[in-house]
Amino acid sequence: MSDNAIQRQDITSVEKPGGRFRDRLDNKVADWIRPYQSDEPFDVALLGAPLSKTSISHSAAFRLPDSVRAQFQTFTPFSVHHALDLSEQLRFVDIGNARMHLTNLAACQQSIEDAATSYWQAHDKPLVVLGGDHSITGASVLGLVAGRHAAGRSGKIGIVHFDAHHDVRNLEDGGRHNGTPFRTILESGAVDGRNIVQLGLKDFANSKPYFEYVRDKGVTVYSAREVHRRGLVPLVEQAFAMASDGTDGVYVSFDIDGLDQSFVPGVPAPSTGGLNVWDAIEAVEWLGQQPNVLAMDTVCVDPERDFRDLTVRVVTTLVLSFITGVALR
Repeated sequence: MSDNAIQRQDITSVEKPGGRFRDRLDNKVADWIRPYQSDEPFDVALLGAPLSKTSISHSAAFRLPDSVRAQFQTFTPFSVHHALDLSEQLRFVDIGNARMHLTNLAACQQSIEDAATSYWQAHDKPLVVLGGDHSITGASVLGLVAGRHAAGRSGKIGIVHFDAHHDVRNLEDGGRHNGTPFRTILESGAVDGRNIVQLGLKDFANSKPYFEYVRDKGVTVYSAREVHRRGLVPLVEQAFAMASDGTDGVYVSFDIDGLDQSFVPGVPAPSTGGLNVWDAIEAVEWLGQQPNVLAMDTVCVDPERDFRDLTVRVVTTLVLSFITGVALR
């Protein structure tokens, strides 16, 4: 029988690839987030920065942005604690990923900076940036400052930085990589050291010269032990006050290896004695509530090393907790 003689019809009992069980009363984040359109209003935006070839240790952190997006299929936008449906309060858009070059790492950094510059030149709504390794923070911050200047707004910002490491390695031994974002920022003059606060720095993970470098630059440092003894949220409130002093906006950078390794098996540089996940959730939600917090990035998670997506789920929770703070403003 020829094809022309066969009656054409849809195949029954199938669904599109990537389909999932649907409960009509159970909306997911994936049902809420929309693609960015330049002519449509929004309240908070997502940008991927999928770069990890600049990592000192082997890392597939470039997979994190799309791994978080995959988790949006399972997470809901509803906060039980606040009895708050984010999808009823905010319009959430996905800009996509900064375009990466296959071999030119400087071009990758510049692409992230250009994407951030373009965003901040056109918009002033809170931005969530998903790394990538921590080198993306240097590019993101430089782009934020440049974009706000280009738009006629103040580019003077402060930074609240959660991390196990100072990330101020010298630029001579390897150029810009995941160990240098805050050296890049400080040496550029984009942010004054007295407006940078680092929280969660771990013992035996940093060298004395880099500790002395940040202190000489006026950076405030709270060790992981000090956080353990005094509590993260009270120190974050102090950190925010210092980052806000004389500035017009605050950028939050969260390296996931600042958390204790028991919570985040999928970080490239795991270490013990880190921050507690619940404290981190409370901290980023509180920061999200502050009207002058402009952006938050999350970096340094390798989905290929993760176990049952536990670390990616932590990142997704932190992102949604930050956005919950934005909704509570």
